[in-house]
Amino acid sequence: MGWGYWGGFPPYVSKAEKMRRAEKSKAALAKKGIKLEPVQVRGREISRTWWGKAWSENLERYADYDNRVPRGRTYVRSGAVLDLKIAPNTITAMVSGSRSKPYEIKIGISSLDKKVERALMEKSRASLDSMQALLSGEFPSDLKDRFFKQGTGLFPSPKEIKLHCSCPDWADMCKHVAAALYGTAVRLDEKPELFFVLRGIKIDDFVGKMVKREQSKMLTRAKAKTARTINAKDDELSELFGIEMDGTMTRKAKIKMKKLPIDKKSLPKKTKKSKTKSRNKNRVRT
Repeated sequence: MGWGYWGGFPPYVSKAEKMRRAEKSKAALAKKGIKLEPVQVRGREISRTWWGKAWSENLERYADYDNRVPRGRTYVRSGAVLDLKIAPNTITAMVSGSRSKPYEIKIGISSLDKKVERALMEKSRASLDSMQALLSGEFPSDLKDRFFKQGTGLFPSPKEIKLHCSCPDWADMCKHVAAALYGTAVRLDEKPELFFVLRGIKIDDFVGKMVKREQSKMLTRAKAKTARTINAKDDELSELFGIEMDGTMTRKAKIKMKKLPIDKKSLPKKTKKSKTKSRNKNRVRT
């Protein structure tokens, strides 16, 4: 039994105290030059989007996690998740706790089974209109059901999740790990594409046809805009110099040239010799 424990349980720490400790830990890490990506819960709900909510609901529906995951809610709400990063098959986090040094968490997530991935790809390609719809969670309910289905959906089961925390708690899912899992839900609200990174899925392949179609539309629009810009510039040049872009002079330009005033002073002066030649040329022979 550790010092300060009463009846085998750690002393109660208020939310305000957790927040104070978290801010103190962040300041200490910042002084060391450590770049943090903290998790911040905005509002009453931990998650707001379909991806974030589905992540949390998936964990809570398993008996292995149902009684343990809620331990992390207060921690994540109090800003105790000082840093959380998502990489292929890995979540790493630092969570503020009772000691001055934050606890380090590492969560391993297995890649999605390839057979399951192919089946979901085919269904999503037939149902999804765009990449934006996928990431925003605005797609048909039947596809959501397929994505969320246990065993054949996108979300990991307990056997596909490996947990580790540097704290002395004997439980596999301590409150620090639980906080990191809820923190992941918050992060998926902000960047849902990270879910596909975590599960080892190439998102472009997942909605490949739609992506190609969207890219083609974007290129077409870009080319049309470029062409309009070039034509506009050609018109401006034609107006300025009075020429067509193929090099020929316009009728409008010729008229302008005829009307241009002539400055006689700027013309070269005629010599006596040139005047004599001019008279001889104009003399009528008899």
